[in-house]
Parts: sequence; structure tokens; C-alpha cells
Amino acid sequence: MAVSRKKSAALTILLGTLLIGTGCGSMSSHKNVDLGLAHINSHEYEEAAECFEAAKAAGENDRLLYRASGILNRNLGQYDEAIDDFLKSLAATSGIPGDMDFDTNFYLADTYMKLEKYDEAEKVYDAILALRKKDKDAYYMRGLTKLYSTDHDGAVVDFNKAMTLSPRNYDLRIMIYKALSASGYEEEAKEILQSCLNNTDPNMTNYEKGQISYYLGNNADAQSYLELARNERETEKAPVVLLLGQTGEKQGDFNYAISVYKTFLAEDSDHPDIYNQLGLCQLNMGDYEGAVTSFEAGLALGNSDYSRALLMNEITAYEHAGNFAQAKTLMEKYRKAYPDDADAEREEIFLSTR
Repeated sequence: MAVSRKKSAALTILLGTLLIGTGCGSMSSHKNVDLGLAHINSHEYEEAAECFEAAKAAGENDRLLYRASGILNRNLGQYDEAIDDFLKSLAATSGIPGDMDFDTNFYLADTYMKLEKYDEAEKVYDAILALRKKDKDAYYMRGLTKLYSTDHDGAVVDFNKAMTLSPRNYDLRIMIYKALSASGYEEEAKEILQSCLNNTDPNMTNYEKGQISYYLGNNADAQSYLELARNERETEKAPVVLLLGQTGEKQGDFNYAISVYKTFLAEDSDHPDIYNQLGLCQLNMGDYEGAVTSFEAGLALGNSDYSRALLMNEITAYEHAGNFAQAKTLMEKYRKAYPDDADAEREEIFLSTR
């Protein structure tokens, strides 16, 4: 079933706010908003809400305040409230829309997607692309909305447009591969990756060749390319090591993967993603104590991009070890930091019975 392409009044309003806006407040006065955003980054949501109340009382900029409040509500899983906030932020835009307004629209569309309101999300991406006709991210995301609403053909058109706009972006092609595969279009997805290797790009790096080979399931080729990349002086080593270890994992050789990760971390320990992958390998090997140590080492680095996965995996390690009391304690901490995680809510109920 194709997604309806009719432009509703909501789209007209959205485009209008992007183009005109009403404006409100002074952009220079937003110290409480900034402090609130810092609290959100630290998962201190009650403190963030207090800052936003203070910002409202002080008459701080509405555009920034509503955007920040939307981010807070989104993190709390209060998606309807978040949508209302993002729309208010856009309505407070004055003059020509800037980067922040487009960023707010991406937040808005993503929130619609969390509610599975794919038609509404698509309209937001339509609005972005009406003003930024070469935004590959908007084409990719609009393609996702169409794919999720079973408009496969429309999704492919947008994915192709995104790839045309970014011809050497292999990460983008891998994301499209994953999306199509997850929706049941495995062979079509593989063709996208295979074409990367067939149309040999003279500038394609060994790491990129290794990436593509890995996702195509050619583990031996992937390993060869990644080993070459690991020994190249100019190549960033962390992503190479992460994928190289995973080639071993896919073949069930967890000892090889653990060796790859540990060797790298002994020289450069500032990589929470690699600690996380090491911990997962140790989990698979039944080394629950080692897994906990790895997850804790990753968490200690304080990188918010990985803290969610690391903490949940640490909980899993304690569960496997039979230490349900510690798992329950950490789950309470996790639920406070990530209240929007419905799966964790069910897991918390399970732990309460142990």
C-alpha cells in the first residue's frame, strides 16, 4: 500500500513556519535552556525540567525553549508532548530558517516515526526537501518512512536519490542495505552492496572494501581487507578493529575477536564501542565477570553515545551470572535514564519477580 502524497493543512503550516515564522525572545538569553540541555545529556530529567521552568519564567527564547522541551519529552517517551513542543519551536522561528530549524524538523519527523505515524513523518521530510533539495539525509529518512509504510517503490526512489547525492558514501549504502534486508528485501539489498565492488572505485579503501565484504557475508575477504587496513599508517584504527573482530564473531571464533579487541585496547583504551563489543564476546564465552569488567570500563569513559547499550549489556551479564539483585539495581538506574525503553520496562517487571 503506497503512502498518500496529499499535502495536508499541517504540511502547509509547517512550510509556512519554516519560511516565515513569528519570532519571539532574544537568542542571546538562554542560559537556563543550555543548562537544561546539559542535564538531559546527563539523563537528569527532573533537573532539566526545572531549568526549562526557570527559562520560561525568565522569558528566555521560545524557539530554543520549546525545542529543548521537545527533546526532553522525546527522551521521556512522551512523544505527543514532544511533537507539540517541536511545532511550537518551529512556529517561533523568525525570518529565513537556519540549521537549527532543520534539525528541529528532523527531531519532529523522528518522533512521528516512533509513533508509527509515517504519513506525518513523510510530510516533514517533504517540507525539508522543498527547501533543501540536495539533503541526502532527508531523502534517506523519507525513504525509511515509505519503506515502513510498505511503499517499497517510493522508498527505493528516495534511497537512490540519496546515493546519487553522495556517490562515495559507503556507510549510507550499508544503512540502506540494513533497512531493506530488515524489511524482507535481502537480495535487492545485497545488489546495492555488490555494485560497490563491481564498479571498482579506485579510491575505495581497504576498510571500505572490508565493510562491504562483511555485510555481503564474505568473511574471508572482509578479514583480508581489514587486516590490510589495520596495518595502514593513515587509516583510523578503531572502526577497522571493531569490524575485524566482528568477522571472527560471525564465524564463531570469539577467541580471535577477543584477542583483536584486547590488543587494540591495550594501546588505546578510549573506545567505549570496542569495550562493549569485547564484553558481548565474553558474554558469549560464558565469562560473565570479564564481561561486566568490560562494560564498566566502557561506561567509565562517560561517552553518552554508548552508555545506553553498555548499561543494558551489563545488566544482561549480571542476569546470566545469576546476580539478579545487582541486575535489578542497575535496571532501576537504566529505567531512570532511559524511560522511553518499553523493552526495558518489561525486563524490569521480570527482574522484580526474581
